[in-house]
Parts: sequence; C-alpha cells; structure tokens
Amino acid sequence: MSTSTAALRPRPRRRRPAADAVFLAPLLIFFTVACAVAQPGPHPTRDEPDLLAAAARILTGHLVPTGHVVDPRAYLWHGPGLIALLAPFVALHVPLPVTRFLDPVLLGCAAVLFHRLLRLRLGRNAALGWTYAFGLYVPFLSVITEVHKEPLAILLVVAAMAALTRGLSGGGRLAFVAAGLALGALAMVRLEYGWVAIALLAIALLRWGSRRHDGAARRLTLIPAVAVLTCVPWLAYTYSLTGHALYWGSSSGESLYWMSPTLPGETGQWHSPGAIETDPALAPLRPPFVRLDRLDPVRRDLELRRQAAASVRARPALFARNLVANVGRLFWSVPMRPRRSLLRTGADVLFNSLLLAALAWATTALWRRRRDLPPETGAIAVFAAVAIAAHLPASASPRMLLPVVPALLWLIAQAGAAAARSGVRGEHEALDRDVRLDVVGA
Repeated sequence: MSTSTAALRPRPRRRRPAADAVFLAPLLIFFTVACAVAQPGPHPTRDEPDLLAAAARILTGHLVPTGHVVDPRAYLWHGPGLIALLAPFVALHVPLPVTRFLDPVLLGCAAVLFHRLLRLRLGRNAALGWTYAFGLYVPFLSVITEVHKEPLAILLVVAAMAALTRGLSGGGRLAFVAAGLALGALAMVRLEYGWVAIALLAIALLRWGSRRHDGAARRLTLIPAVAVLTCVPWLAYTYSLTGHALYWGSSSGESLYWMSPTLPGETGQWHSPGAIETDPALAPLRPPFVRLDRLDPVRRDLELRRQAAASVRARPALFARNLVANVGRLFWSVPMRPRRSLLRTGADVLFNSLLLAALAWATTALWRRRRDLPPETGAIAVFAAVAIAAHLPASASPRMLLPVVPALLWLIAQAGAAAARSGVRGEHEALDRDVRLDVVGA
C-alpha cells in the first residue's frame, strides 16, 4: 500500500476517550470562565430580548406575535433553531446569566467534536494541537458572553463535516443524511445558510451531471438535498404568513439596504433603529424610516429590498466599494462606526490575518498535493467559499465569519498533514535512491 493511500484511510479506533476528555477539559473551563467574567450584566442585551421573547412565544405555539406587528425584529427576523433550544430555559424560568452558559457548553461540544473529526485523518498529537488552535481562536470569545446564534452554528458546521467524513470513509448513506440534517439545522439557526444550501445543491447537481458514473458525486448530492428538504417546513410556514416563496426571513431587506449606497460616508455597515434616531450622521434617513415603520414587517422588508436594488443600479461603483469594505468588516471589524473596542478589533485583526495567511499557504499546498488529499477536502473547501461569498452582498459583521472558521482550520490542518507526508515520502525516496546507488557502487 502506498504512503498516500494509507494516509487517507480512517485511522483505527485506538482512542482513549477518557484521556482525550482530560486533555480537552481546559478548553471548556476556559470558555466557562470567559462567560462568567465577561457577561454584560443580568439584563438582556443585543439580540437577547428578541430571542427570549420568541422562545416564550414558541411555547404557546406562535413564533411571531399575534395581531398587528410593529417591530420587524419580532417577525421572522430570527430562525427557529436557537429559539427552540432556548424554549426549555424560558419555560423553566432559568435566569438569563445562567442561560448564557449554554454558549460555552455548545462551543466546548464543538471543540470535542472537532477533535474527533481531526482524529479521523490526523495523528493524536496533531489533532490535539489543531483542536487547541480552534479553542484558542480568540474571536470566538465575542459570542459566549451573551446569547448568540454562532456557538450553535459552529457546532452544527463541525457536525456536518464529521458526518461527511464518516460517509466518505465507508459510513454509508445514513452519514450523508446526517450531514444534510446538520446543514439544514444550520440554516434554521442562521437563515442565510438556506441560500448556501441551495447554492451547494446546484453545484452538486452540476458535478453529478458531469460525472454520472461517479458514486461519490451522487452521494455528495444527497447532503444539500437533505438540507434543502429540512428547510421546507420553515419555507412553507413563511409562505403561509407572507405569500412569498423562498422567504427565509424579514431581516434581509435591511441588510441589503445598508449595503447599498445610502449616505455619503456610509460603507455598508448595518445600523440599528436606535442608531438612526440618535446618530446625527444618519439624520437624513429618519423621515424615510418613519414611513417604513408604518408598514407591516413583510411590506417593509420588500420595500427595503426594492430601494436597495434601485440604489445599486444607480451607483454600482459605490456598491463595489461597499463590497470591499464588507470584506474588511467580516475579517477585521473595520470600517465600523462607532469603532469597536481596541481589544476586540485587535483580536480580529491579529487572528484573522494569521488565519488568512495560513489559508493562502494551505490553498497552494493542497492544490499541489491534491491527489493525496482526503476525499472530503473539495466539499469542505466549496462550503467555506460559498458561505463566505454569501455574506458579502448583505451587510456583514465579524461574528458572521465564525461558523466558517472550523472549515478553514480543517483545510489548514490537512495542508500541514499533506506537506508532512510529502516530506516523509521525499526522505524515503532519497534514502532508497542512496541505497540503490550504494548497491550499484558495490
């Protein structure tokens, strides 16, 4: 058996789960302490009021408020995934400071599962090292001090990757179904991933169409197909409320509006309704938003989409500038107004610059050694690329990158492993050549 072929086979199950748990326990402790120390206080902040209110409503069988809805953030703004997970905490009247510890637990579970995923392809020490690189990625800490969607989204991305790897390692069709269910659940947590699932399905169908006798291409198509099917009940529900097909949520209009050219000096950053009322730079937009707020949430959302499209058509160069600025916000949290804290911005700049530099190296390394890579490499790379691209046309924030980070780290880890295998193989070939020369000389 060749070195490259042996490297791609699943590693034997000689793990020691108890020992692994001991080695990974510091990460869970680290996440828990960070949540305990950096919580903003006992009162709901940011998305927490809307998420908790939706969780309370879902207990009565109503995700959206009954009667006339004024606040668009209370109407299909958030997907049902995290809301359903929060519902038992609301039903049991768990205090908010305690509920917030759900996030470090979810991120800790993601770290454990990421380690198990890496062990399918890497040695023990390499898997442990890359798991700590995952856990010590400091931007993760920005979403574990309050209730956020990202920790659950990160866990679902890792779960989908693990099921995909199992499926391509002889795990059977059920593993591909599990990967699709995880991807569909991800879309229910962060609704924009519904479009990612549709895009992945289109790519998979095109690939399958060009390789009709490729069993792997057929099985890979099952993942986004199951993901899209998982989303059908949600899309049926939104259609029953809005009358519009493929209506994922009511937040996209605002995100597209802010990304379109609006005011001089604005580069596509999303602004909350409170900022419009208090920020002098946004004062010219107050009258239009007062008129928009008189509309029901769906009409308001569609009108914002219409205005965004018209603004982009009228000033495409400014929209292109905003796209570039959006990349900066997604990776480095700049430009943003008001500026984030120096510590948080510095963490994003440092860690994401290192991530991008490593990814640039990994891209070259993976391409050079593409014949020796695990079969899931291409699918994970396509998912990462499509997920990042999906966040560029609408106003992005740094935390939207976080669910993609496990896929990027996995690619970098595989590039390192492939480079190491190539080095070992080169040493063996050189040794064999020297031995042959010695024999001939003798």
